[in-house]
Amino acid sequence: MNENVRDMESQQNCVCFNLRSVTRAVTQFYDAEMRRHGIRPTQCSILVAGNSKESWSMADLSDVLGMDRTTLIRNLRPLQRDGLMLTEAAGKAGRVKVSITALGRKKVEEARPAWLAAQRAVVETLGRDRWSAIFTDLDKAALALSK
Repeated sequence: MNENVRDMESQQNCVCFNLRSVTRAVTQFYDAEMRRHGIRPTQCSILVAGNSKESWSMADLSDVLGMDRTTLIRNLRPLQRDGLMLTEAAGKAGRVKVSITALGRKKVEEARPAWLAAQRAVVETLGRDRWSAIFTDLDKAALALSK
C-alpha cells in the first residue's frame, strides 16, 4: 500500500477531529497576534463584520459569521462591555440590532496589522497556491454538507 494513502476508516484520520485540531492551532496562532489589542480572533471577525455596514440584525450577523446566536452573544458581551459594539431592540418581533461604535472602528484599525501579520504567516506556511486550493475545497465541502 502506498505510504501517502491514508486509511480513511481509521479513527486517527477522522476528518472532524483533524480539522478541529488544525483549527485550534490556527486560532491559537491568531490569538497570540491579536491578544496585544485586547481582542480574540472571533471578536475581530465580529468587529470587521460590524465595520462593513451601518447595522446588522442579530440573525443576519449570526448567519454571515457562521455562528449560532448563543456563540455570537457570548462573543459580543465583552465587545459591548468595552464599548466596541452596541445592541438594541429593533421592532416588535424581539429583533436585535447590532452595530459597531466609533471606538470599535478604531479597534479594527489598530488590530488590522496584527491580523495581517498572522494571515501572511499562515498563508506563507501553507503556500499561497495551496491555501487557495484548500480554501476552495473547504468552501465546497461546507456548501455540500450544509444542504
